[in-house]
Amino acid sequence: MKYLFSLIFLINIFSYSFLIFKPLNYLAEFTVKEGDNLGKIFFELEKKNIFFPKAMKLIFNLFEADKRLFQGKYNVTNQDSLYKIFNKIYLGKITLKEFVIPEGSQIENLFTKEVIDEYCLEQDIVNSCKLEGYLKPDTYFYDRESELIDILRNSIINQNKILDQAWKKRKSNLENISKFDMLTIASIIEKEACSNEREKISGVILNRLNLKMFLQMDSTTIYGLKEFNGDLKKKHLKDSSLYNTYMHKGLPPGPISNPSKNSIFAAGQPESHDFLYFVAKDKCKHEFSTNYDDHLMAVKKYQLKK
Repeated sequence: MKYLFSLIFLINIFSYSFLIFKPLNYLAEFTVKEGDNLGKIFFELEKKNIFFPKAMKLIFNLFEADKRLFQGKYNVTNQDSLYKIFNKIYLGKITLKEFVIPEGSQIENLFTKEVIDEYCLEQDIVNSCKLEGYLKPDTYFYDRESELIDILRNSIINQNKILDQAWKKRKSNLENISKFDMLTIASIIEKEACSNEREKISGVILNRLNLKMFLQMDSTTIYGLKEFNGDLKKKHLKDSSLYNTYMHKGLPPGPISNPSKNSIFAAGQPESHDFLYFVAKDKCKHEFSTNYDDHLMAVKKYQLKK
């Protein structure tokens, strides 16, 4: 009889373990909000046909999980068992959303005016809070919309660190270029060059600035247009915007995009050459010229035939 009771006990233990570790083969999601407790979580899960045995609920209480609940959204996958769900709740393995700041992006396409204004107010920037160029392109993760201000803040902190590093390592022939100018040049490079030509195009920009030539960059002119459908026309080149580098000499008033780390370093490490012009001849290749006549020939060869 003693052995029979032992066998029944072992069978129950095995069955209980099997129940806890067996995948539920069930998809669901639930959210833990501010003020929620374990009772509320169990109630919400039971409405989704996920039932924790009383013994597991007791374990939650023994571990004082009620005191360390993580707010956010949780996903239950096909492979999740009750044990895995327990771990997700106890360890706060919430499902995060991705927030991507692409290389060459513009801040108005990323953050709302409310988020930008909140950051500017926090930093006590009253009159001119221009953040273009100061966002580090990267993928950030968040759960609540209120965390977008944290993403904005962290991206600016990270971009400034890169800018400081590039500024310290800049070439000595940039004595007339400020740190802000370098960021502006980087933002142009991001729009004009692929990774294989960043330093070369950086050199063209510096050469034209030193000779006090018009930069004549399509990307800066496009940035200044109030409306643009993707087709740059001659009338656009006569626009009065200060970003129109066909009409105004020197750099535009500020960055035109959020540049990558490579573009920022390229702005501080321009290639030494005599090129003053370049024209696209392929997706990531340009024809470079030292004089206008050769440039016109390159335009005729690579652009007018299209």
